[in-house]
Amino acid sequence: MPDNKKAAIDYVWSAISFPEAAYLHKRMPKKIFLENISLVGAKNFLPLLRENVKNVYWEYTLKPSTCPVLPYRDNEREYLEVAVLQVEMNSQKGHKRIAEIINRVIPYPLMLGLYTETGEFALSIAPKRFSQTEHGAFVAERFYTTGWMNSEALGNQESAFVASLAWSHMPLQTYGTLYNAWVDRFTGYECSVLSGTFTIGKAGDRLDRLTRCREIESKISELRGQLKKAAFNRQVELNTQIKQMERELAGMVMKL
Repeated sequence: MPDNKKAAIDYVWSAISFPEAAYLHKRMPKKIFLENISLVGAKNFLPLLRENVKNVYWEYTLKPSTCPVLPYRDNEREYLEVAVLQVEMNSQKGHKRIAEIINRVIPYPLMLGLYTETGEFALSIAPKRFSQTEHGAFVAERFYTTGWMNSEALGNQESAFVASLAWSHMPLQTYGTLYNAWVDRFTGYECSVLSGTFTIGKAGDRLDRLTRCREIESKISELRGQLKKAAFNRQVELNTQIKQMERELAGMVMKL
């Protein structure tokens, strides 16, 4: 792989292979995000955004004039086009919060590719729907942001996840079907963090099971914290509870 500071994100875009006509690479002034951060209730993260985001580029613009995919709209959501942004980071610090802020500031569907000069990258999407309280506004239903991945040392499930995003594998009837396919794959990535194996399935049921897994993990962590301070009799009880929850977690992971 070429030794340059963009190697990580170049690897991702090459693997996905968006249509050449969609390539834009237009720099977006950071002030767009800095000036609007208070509007999305994230003012406390202004220093993080200012210090750790070096550059933001509108890398690809996916719309009917650049690739043959139809817009989609129903009573809940609108996918007229999709923007792919490239975010150059000074470090890995706070990338999930930064992805959330950018997804909140830009009202239409996005894919974010975040990267560092040392060869790591992360990807993020956030399906959006019309706001029920503010006409013309959009709200993110959920944020999907991967952990950092090293482009030169990908795990099997990470390689499978990136490969699954290839444009040639996407259902391209509308931008709605495209974005839903991304959601299925990002859900598969989150499941693979627990299971160690990447598979593609429908997001709905998997998200419920994934949420339950996270709840069990949190409870196990809480019980282990109590274990350190507990008397012997209480330790026996806590260990029994932990083992029961670990068995439940293992069962849930197998269903992911």
